[in-house]
Amino acid sequence: MLRIALLSGEDVTSIPVAELSDVRALKQRLHQEHGLPPRFRQRLLHEGMNLGDAFRLDLPMDLEIASYSQRKELGDAAREGFETEVEALLQLPLNPDEDTSYSFKPLQLAAMRGHVEVARLLLEAGADKDFMDRMGFTALMRAARAGRTEVLRFLLEAGAQRDLRNEDGFTALMLACQHGHSHVVRVLLEVGAGQTLTNTFGRTAFMLASESGNAEVVRVLLEEGADKDFSSQNGWTALMWAAKAGHAEVVELLLAADARKDLKNKMGFSAVDLAADHGHLEILQSLLDAGAQNTLLEDSSASAEGSLPAEE
Repeated sequence: MLRIALLSGEDVTSIPVAELSDVRALKQRLHQEHGLPPRFRQRLLHEGMNLGDAFRLDLPMDLEIASYSQRKELGDAAREGFETEVEALLQLPLNPDEDTSYSFKPLQLAAMRGHVEVARLLLEAGADKDFMDRMGFTALMRAARAGRTEVLRFLLEAGAQRDLRNEDGFTALMLACQHGHSHVVRVLLEVGAGQTLTNTFGRTAFMLASESGNAEVVRVLLEEGADKDFSSQNGWTALMWAAKAGHAEVVELLLAADARKDLKNKMGFSAVDLAADHGHLEILQSLLDAGAQNTLLEDSSASAEGSLPAEE
């Protein structure tokens, strides 16, 4: 006999083993005869283990159902930081890595909201600390992007991998730099997060901070010894990105740190060219005052020479 109960302990039904072949058939029957959700929204457990639809049911056993509503409750409680509710749901027991109604795992929801104690409960229950969502984000990345320093520190201490990349090649450090979370950046640098890794678009964490105009993050990275002249495969440097984006304070920081002013990318553009091309006159003047080569005059001179009529 197969005995099926809710995680709360309430009996649902008992079915002779001979009447069913596998978990898929059982789920379909529970939906048709007992009003449970369609099989795609059911989770059947045996001794805490999730059973796939192809699992053969050829022996008597006790099975438990994790309903969609319970999984939604776990996601809601993790997101809102309700520790008591999270613990009660995990005691049923619910899988800490259950899908939720938010397209994120409970640990990711807790991380992006900064709920350290909820994250602690989920890890104690066996949550996968490095699980990647459909966009390739881990809980650590979600915490870094949202600026949740304490939960990020907790995840690192729990062994979360610091340099995993999402589908666009972003690491936790890159996300923190792009979104201007200097305290998170400091914590990640303390544990040796990679500074010279590049994302799919060829940017390092330092370049992302510069391009985004996050001056305090740039200052932190410079203090920690960031390579201010590191260039991507296309030859772009942090100074070029800051000049192109019009971030005068970041440009001043880089110039004060003696960043090289006259480097050119693979397209032949220097920081001076990029500032001028995008109309950032204050930055253009700062670069020239700092001794950057005035390639604009050279280019206009070359154009003028090229336009002269040939001598007869």
